Amino acid sequence: MDYADIREGIHDHLCNCVAGIDDASSPPVCKVFDEWTAPADTEKPFLEMAFLGEIPTVNRSKCAHHMQLEVLVMGEEYNIIAIDPIADNVVSCLHHQSVVCPSGARYEPQYIQDSRMDGHNQQLNASVIRLLFWIPVPFTT
Repeated sequence: MDYADIREGIHDHLCNCVAGIDDASSPPVCKVFDEWTAPADTEKPFLEMAFLGEIPTVNRSKCAHHMQLEVLVMGEEYNIIAIDPIADNVVSCLHHQSVVCPSGARYEPQYIQDSRMDGHNQQLNASVIRLLFWIPVPFTT
């Protein structure tokens, strides 16, 4: 499995689908970062994403496993309500939607119900909404 391919596919999909995360430059720049790579002065709101590890299938078959994806919606400190619609949009853009990777591979992330959590990032002075997804991927040996 090519994790760089999946990461790039998800990044591009979020940039093209989620409204409200482009900056004001011309042409606008998409603000989706790998986790911990957003500069401290990044204009909010923006997204960070990271893989959290692999989970075997529930039935323990050798058909597929699930990669966990975390998407963090970062917004202005003390104004988490302003990023609720962006978090909703992230779920709509990824949940059971076809993500096409540069290699042509397609994946359908699934939102993990009850995973949405509010938080705060002190280093970025940001309100945070955390969303988790599973990405079913073919099992390879």
